[in-house]
Amino acid sequence: MFYLEEVENMRLADEAVYLGRAMHEEIASDSPKTEDGKPRGHKLFYLDSARFGLKGRVDAIHHRNGSWIPYEHKRGRAKRNVEGKPESWPSDTLQVRAYAMLIEEATGKVVSEGRVRYHSDNITVRVPLDDEGRNSVLQHIERARELRRAGVLPPINKNEYACANCSLAPACLPEEERLLKNPQWEP
Repeated sequence: MFYLEEVENMRLADEAVYLGRAMHEEIASDSPKTEDGKPRGHKLFYLDSARFGLKGRVDAIHHRNGSWIPYEHKRGRAKRNVEGKPESWPSDTLQVRAYAMLIEEATGKVVSEGRVRYHSDNITVRVPLDDEGRNSVLQHIERARELRRAGVLPPINKNEYACANCSLAPACLPEEERLLKNPQWEP
């Protein structure tokens, strides 16, 4: 998805994309307040960093106990671990951690967590930001730079389910690619 959107500048929107945009617009118009009526956080906060080569729009930033916490809102459901406990999906984890690092750079303050709100099952998942999490973001940034430099579409996602729900599938053609590699493959 990164390559098609950020290198090829290809954007396709399907029903899920439009529903997600509508949800974000609704969230932006409904600003939560503290008990004394003051805004609890900021909505749709734009951040960018030349150092990281990142830019993004954080859905919400809340200030709690002297700390900034970025929130990412998702229409779908949380991932479940083997015990059935909710977790954030890897791409959501990466996204909210990157936002936390952008906030750290902008404020000069350490951000120790982010949160992902999954609206389909009404669950908020805490995503810690530690050195391992920061290193993961930096590794993904480097991989993105490599993809941009190479200028060659990377192989399709091995996860067929991810492709089935991707708005870019009509451009990426993952099913056709799988059939070319394996004529016995069936969707």
